[in-house]
Amino acid sequence: MKTEHKDIKTVLPYGENLRGFIQQKFISESELHKILKKRGIYTLSSDKEYTVPLIQTLLISPQEFDLIRDAFSSKEDNKKIISRDIKWTNNANIFAQDVRQIDGNIIADYLKRYLPTCKLERPLKLSIVGDNPNHVKAEFTLKRMDRNKAWYEQTNLFTGSFQFIRDTNSKGRVVIEHTSPETKLLAEFATSQQIKNYKSRGVIPEDAILRKIIFNEFKNGERFDFFFQLTSKISSDFLEFEAIKDVSIQPEETVSQADIKWMEKIKKLALTGEELDKKFFIQDKKYHTDLKLWSMDSSFKYSYRGHKGIVRVNFGFPDFNSGKNETAEFEINISTLTPSDSINFTTRNMLKKNLLSDIDRLKSAAYDAFVSSKIK
Repeated sequence: MKTEHKDIKTVLPYGENLRGFIQQKFISESELHKILKKRGIYTLSSDKEYTVPLIQTLLISPQEFDLIRDAFSSKEDNKKIISRDIKWTNNANIFAQDVRQIDGNIIADYLKRYLPTCKLERPLKLSIVGDNPNHVKAEFTLKRMDRNKAWYEQTNLFTGSFQFIRDTNSKGRVVIEHTSPETKLLAEFATSQQIKNYKSRGVIPEDAILRKIIFNEFKNGERFDFFFQLTSKISSDFLEFEAIKDVSIQPEETVSQADIKWMEKIKKLALTGEELDKKFFIQDKKYHTDLKLWSMDSSFKYSYRGHKGIVRVNFGFPDFNSGKNETAEFEINISTLTPSDSINFTTRNMLKKNLLSDIDRLKSAAYDAFVSSKIK
């Protein structure tokens, strides 16, 4: 979440300071184009390449800067979700007042050592979700200060959360939502502390570990099957598959299939377009053993709690090709949400949040099916 500079109401930038501010990706081309049109300035294109230099030369009014400022600060976070399976002891009640709050001193020490530019807005506290004592959640906001950035980027707020869920007597999940590397790190540390608390109370078995979905757990062909279970073969009451929009793959060093020999020595193939699921090397299983699929972006029609529209969901191992490769962990995020009817910002945020949560449940079911098939 973009947060306003503490003196934003007393600042009226111009020249180079204004240029840097309006070039931010959070401010759209159309918003800048509207300001120029109201001034009677028309351009052949609304691209920032043309509009930014023009606005930079203007002495904008406070009202005009308010429009830009609102555009900068009102963009929603793109939440990513990770879920990991955990075992509970039978008939455990995971909500308890004595472990409701994570030790503030331990969290403060962690922030000081590993995230020194960040400050927690309020203490981490677990709350019951929907009157269910076996579903608890902690939401938090991190404020990040960076004095090395430009004046308009020095302070940012990032939201995150973590949940503990017991679905059955002994099976459950830990779900982490993050919007930045910092919120992911803090959520992972806080959940590890809470797991220690649960183990000391006998709610989680002492030998229990979080089960992650890791890239190298799958053979190449199995990874394709897993992605298809979440996209073209999805079984859902609220999602209807439309198309695969983006695919990221890496060929093996030595490719066995003659038809795709041309892929050898290519580090990464990022494909964007229509009907990607119908491309021969995506559709035909014989090619899958030669290809490492690590990301897939697909569109779905949704009909969810009275809302309808189109949603694009990214499934993948985002840390693959960025150092971790084989140990990259599976994540989900909603790329875009396009409701059929106009809805307000709060409703849109809640819809996106609930959709993401239920898609994660579908992912867990698909992964359980994969694990069961491996056991057999």
